[in-house]
Amino acid sequence: MAGSEYDIEGIVFIRFALVGRPVLNGLAGKGQRRRRDPHSATLFARDIVAALQRNISFRRQGEPVGEETVEEFLREAIWQTPIEAFVDLVGIDAGPRDKAKREVSKALAEKLAAAFEIVAEPAFYHGRSGTGPLGPNAR
Repeated sequence: MAGSEYDIEGIVFIRFALVGRPVLNGLAGKGQRRRRDPHSATLFARDIVAALQRNISFRRQGEPVGEETVEEFLREAIWQTPIEAFVDLVGIDAGPRDKAKREVSKALAEKLAAAFEIVAEPAFYHGRSGTGPLGPNAR
C-alpha cells in the first residue's frame, strides 16, 4: 500500500487535537520553563505512532521496522519543525492554529511516507479481556 492510500496526514492532524496541551506547550516553548522541551517531542511521536499502528505497519526494504525506530524518526522530525509552527498551534486564534496543524501534519506524513514503506495491517481489538494487540494483555 502506498503512503498516499492511507491517510497518515489525517491521523496526525487528529492527534494534534487529542494530545495534551502541556505537550504542545513544551514544543512551542510556552510551558512552565519557557523553553522547548525535547521530551514533548518524544511523547508526541509515541502518541502518533501508537495511533498509526492500529491500521498500518512500517517497513524498510520489505522488513518490518520496530516502533522504536519509527518513534525516533518521528521525534526527530517533530523536533526539526520550526518553533513558530508550534507557537501558532498553542495560540488563541483558530485560523493560524488550524493552518499550522495542517502544514505540520502534511510535513510529518510526507517524511514518514518517504522514509518507510506503509503497509496495511489492521490490529484487532478483542475487548477488555482479549489477548489481541490492542487488548490489555498486549506488550
